[in-house]
Amino acid sequence: MTVDKAGGQIPSPVPKMKKSSRLQPPIYSYKQIRTEEKKIYKRLFLLFGIIVVTIVILWFWGITFIQIIGGLSNSGSGNDLASGLQLPLLKPTISALPEFTNNEKITISGFTNANTKLTLFLNGIESGKTNADINGNYTFVDVSLKDGLNFIKITTELDGEIKEEKALITLDQKPPTLQITEPKDKDVVIKTSTINVKGQTDPDAKVYVNSIQATLDKNGTFTFVLGASPGENKIVVEAKDKAGNSKKVELTITVKDQGP
Repeated sequence: MTVDKAGGQIPSPVPKMKKSSRLQPPIYSYKQIRTEEKKIYKRLFLLFGIIVVTIVILWFWGITFIQIIGGLSNSGSGNDLASGLQLPLLKPTISALPEFTNNEKITISGFTNANTKLTLFLNGIESGKTNADINGNYTFVDVSLKDGLNFIKITTELDGEIKEEKALITLDQKPPTLQITEPKDKDVVIKTSTINVKGQTDPDAKVYVNSIQATLDKNGTFTFVLGASPGENKIVVEAKDKAGNSKKVELTITVKDQGP
């Protein structure tokens, strides 16, 4: 309290309260809480709607896809024509054929469009006709080959369009050559535990000594060391070519503990 010039008392000014530097937590009203809840519900409802619509779309697409596949698999009944769907003509496939064979008659099979016409040409001459089944599979049975190289061509036709596939196969019925230079049949050897089997065959053949494959050089020459036991030793040497032809030479070698 202060005194003025007239002697009166002047009340002291009330000190101002300092504002707190701390932020007071917001006070939410009931209306604000309800507004936030409505926003959450709207978002959940929107998300649920999107999920439902996606499921419905996928379901309808699935039914349509199944109907398309069913129409393709039942092409023989004309459903594919009714739906307006038609696959383009496929190049026929030829199932793997051996490069060489010793069989005069072979079977040729493969795959193409269902119910299409196929023609077989062998060495430039038409040799057969057939139709693919409802799955597109076809087969030519008992196709006769000529000795040596054979040219195979399969053509398929649909609405005037033609596509083809080719293959080669060699008919070889001649057995490979096989000469055994050592040992000689009926040879008698003294006190040995091994026998050297030497010989020659065609360079592209394979040689087996008692069912064990021997190693050939570039000229078809081979040397094989075979275990021996006292008494008679049977040796079977077999040469096989790529076509499956074979030639065998059988030997009997006697091993003695001592000479006569």
